[in-house]
Formats: sequence, structure tokens, C-alpha cells
Amino acid sequence: MEFQKDKRHYLTDEFLGTDEGCGIFIPANKALYSFVRENPSHTDPAQVASKALIIGRSLAASVERRKKDDDDDYEGSTGSFYARLADSICSSDLALEASFLPVGKRLTGNATTAVHKVHSRLCDAITKVTKKDASSFASKYLHFHYPTLFPMVDSRAREALKWIADEESMVFAPTTAGMSKNYAVYMAFYLKVRDLFEGELGYEISLRHMDNILLNRYDSWI
Repeated sequence: MEFQKDKRHYLTDEFLGTDEGCGIFIPANKALYSFVRENPSHTDPAQVASKALIIGRSLAASVERRKKDDDDDYEGSTGSFYARLADSICSSDLALEASFLPVGKRLTGNATTAVHKVHSRLCDAITKVTKKDASSFASKYLHFHYPTLFPMVDSRAREALKWIADEESMVFAPTTAGMSKNYAVYMAFYLKVRDLFEGELGYEISLRHMDNILLNRYDSWI
């Protein structure tokens, strides 16, 4: 990779953060990474339910549904919802597909097919329960299991990527990229932007660094 000397004004140490996030949220992220390492199963309902609850609520990506789409009847308690969600995930092919991931390796174009399959299996399992797209939650849930392979998707990151697309005269449709079926589209553009950043910084950065940059840029509106 050929590196350039000049870099974007927002590629600062503060915006890059660490592999555990930025600022006051680093301890919370450290706790989440540690919790998932201690509870890695995709087939143990208690582990899956607990991770879904904690990660979803901590990262503002909860998939919890308390009402049905077609009427006003409540679906039951929080516990019953996460029990059904965990059963759906545990009975899916998530664990099988995850066994083919290059765990611990850097995300490259060669790995995106396997990564997309795992994301898709998790989204399908969640949608069976919620009847809603689960791309953002799935990306965040899987990131904490495989932090070198799964970029986190949300509206802020997609908007920040759209700004970069506009600046570079590149094509990126943030709304389309936010759909679970298009996670591969998101990753492809995300990796192009990572290449731009690394070319300007002169060294490789992690997916967490990438997410830090995008979210900090959005939050600072620059």
C-alpha cells in the first residue's frame, strides 16, 4: 500500500480512539467485549438472550418488540421476548456459518462473503421473531463476538460515509446500505474508505478505529 503524507483534518488521535472505543464509553465497551468473550455461545439460550438484551440496549439497537404489527396486544414480558429470540437464534445456522469465519483475521474483500453469510443468518433468525430488519443490531451483536470482522452499521455511520462519498465523488446509497440484505454493499464501501484513511495515516487501523472516526465525525458534524 502506498501512503500519502497529507491526511484529513478529522483523522486525529482523539477521533481514532482505541480498540475499545472513545472517551467515557471505553469502560462500557471493555465490559461488553469481556462479557461476550466469557459467553461466546451461539447455541446456549441463556447466553444468547443475555447478550442480545445487553448489547441491544447498550448500543441503542434493541430489537425488542412489545406489540404485534397487526393489533395492539402486548406480546408478553421482556423475558419471554428474549427467550423466543434466543430460541430462534440458537436453532438457526448461525453457529455453523460462524465456524467458517477467519476469526481474529483482518477484514478484507476475501472474507466478506463469509461475514455476510453470518450476518444474514442472524438477521433471518431475528426477523422471524420481530418481523423487522435487524441489520444494525446484528452488526453490533456480531462485532462484539468478532471485532476484527464485523463493521457496525447504524444511521450515523452511514451518514458519515455518505459525506465521504460526496467529497470523493463516489457512489454510496446510505438508505440501501442499511438493509440487512445489503450488508455486503456496506462492507465494500466501508473498506474503500478504510483504504483512504490508512493511505493518509500511513498505518493500518482496526474496525473499531473506523467506527470511532465515523461516529465522532457525525457527532461533531464536520
